[in-house]
Amino acid sequence: MKKILFASTALVASAGFAAADADFTGAAGFGMIYDGTNWNPDYYTTLNISLTGETDGGLSFGADLDLTFDNGGFGVTDNQVVYIEGGFGKLSVGTVDNAVDASVSGIKDVGYSGLGVDNLAEAEKGTSTANALYQGTFGDFSVALSGDLSSGASDWAIGAKYAMGDFKVGAGVEKDGGNTVYAISAGATFGDIALNALYGRDSTASNYSYGVDAGYTMGASTITIAYGNDDGVEGYGLGISYDLGGGASVDAGVAEVNGVTKADLGINMTF
Repeated sequence: MKKILFASTALVASAGFAAADADFTGAAGFGMIYDGTNWNPDYYTTLNISLTGETDGGLSFGADLDLTFDNGGFGVTDNQVVYIEGGFGKLSVGTVDNAVDASVSGIKDVGYSGLGVDNLAEAEKGTSTANALYQGTFGDFSVALSGDLSSGASDWAIGAKYAMGDFKVGAGVEKDGGNTVYAISAGATFGDIALNALYGRDSTASNYSYGVDAGYTMGASTITIAYGNDDGVEGYGLGISYDLGGGASVDAGVAEVNGVTKADLGINMTF
């Protein structure tokens, strides 16, 4: 009986695996970061696991899992999302983005690590917690709704995005505890030049953040400049990236964040 049960279980497992797809992607990098006082080594590896399947009726389902090893640390589950998707849209649960983050674009990183300029600009964007996210797309227009369904939680967010050709705009509102936070972004590409802008405001606490970035691509090289402001705390930076091909690039940057000069140099890789 035990042998029959074991064989049946193995058959079901193998049949289920054959009916679905499992994809593995990842990223890694190593470099040096100057924190204003010292240069320190940095390295990371991220493994992305994507499981997908489809029912007989055409309903898609899946799960995404990200494991990150940072500076030699043990693997940490940064992202675990389970979803179903169909003509109604996509419903995800787990460590999801909130609806504002899903709809409003952020500011680009400069250099190998970003150096914190974008963090200032994005301080008042996507602040609410969420463990459920709905996304619907209708041509060039998309909407998103998110919430924290945990007992006693009250956070929620609504976002919308419109993209047409090389132009995009997004906006959202969220409830973060007792605070109401708004954010809006816009971006456009003109040939080799890409521009983005972001503004966020906590209307309850009267806090604000905003930022802009501009990128220019020439052959394999891309130069990016960025500015961020969080309630008067400023940061600006310059970064350059050289595409080595095959998913690897050499990235370097220099920035001043809240009066501290920072810099970095490294290689980022995608697989």
